[in-house]
Amino acid sequence: MARTTGGLSVEVDGLMETLQATRELERELRSHANAELREAAKASARELAAMLVLSARSSGVPVASRVARSIRVKSDRIPVVSIGGATRVGARKAPAGALVWGSEQGPKSSPNRFGVAPSSSGYWIAPAVARFASSEALVVYRRAVAHVLRRYKLI
Repeated sequence: MARTTGGLSVEVDGLMETLQATRELERELRSHANAELREAAKASARELAAMLVLSARSSGVPVASRVARSIRVKSDRIPVVSIGGATRVGARKAPAGALVWGSEQGPKSSPNRFGVAPSSSGYWIAPAVARFASSEALVVYRRAVAHVLRRYKLI
């Protein structure tokens, strides 16, 4: 069987300029879209943080409201809050990160120092997140995501 090799050369005027313009457009779209998503996510996360604080106060777990002081809203393209960390809370100034698990899950053995019955689903974080999942704040965030996608004709 005979081998043949061939070639084709194509010259396109303005190709590099077109590629550069496309890259610049992508950067611009990304920065604007990210800014919009971060703004919507932060507003939504603030609502979650408020729900968490209220849930901690009404949970019955004494240390939960102390741990709730460590809640911080993070800047991201999705709603994010952090709980715990190195923030010192309580009478003994323990790090909130060392108390967050116990404040949510309660006692798993004796003695019960929390003064509330053990919980299988969580005392304050899980219930607040469940309420947040069906809240208007999350609906508003989802609308913002859809708006960005529609504006850039991605959906």
